[in-house]
Amino acid sequence: MAQAAARGQLDLHYQPLVDLRDHRIAGAEALMRWRHPRLGLLPPGQFLPLAESFGLMPEIGAWVLGEACRQMHKWQGPAWQPFRLAINVSASQVGPTFDDEVKRVLADMA
Repeated sequence: MAQAAARGQLDLHYQPLVDLRDHRIAGAEALMRWRHPRLGLLPPGQFLPLAESFGLMPEIGAWVLGEACRQMHKWQGPAWQPFRLAINVSASQVGPTFDDEVKRVLADMA
């Protein structure tokens, strides 16, 4: 689990968020999956509790934030404005430096 991101085994899948007023795609929610070498594609409920118990959530959360922001940066353009991106964060990620981490990742995209 600790090496899954470094080995390229973690993926983000994006679920569209639809504005029901005009049926326009207004954003996406980033959903993490682990392509386990033996068990196949695992949803977060099957591996995040283990990651949480081993204290891996800050690293995994940083990876998710960075990957999701990089993808959103690729999508930016007139067809996607305004566009929201939702990510799920663990309570263990939200600490005194969380907002600084988000700002740093967003600044790197600029």
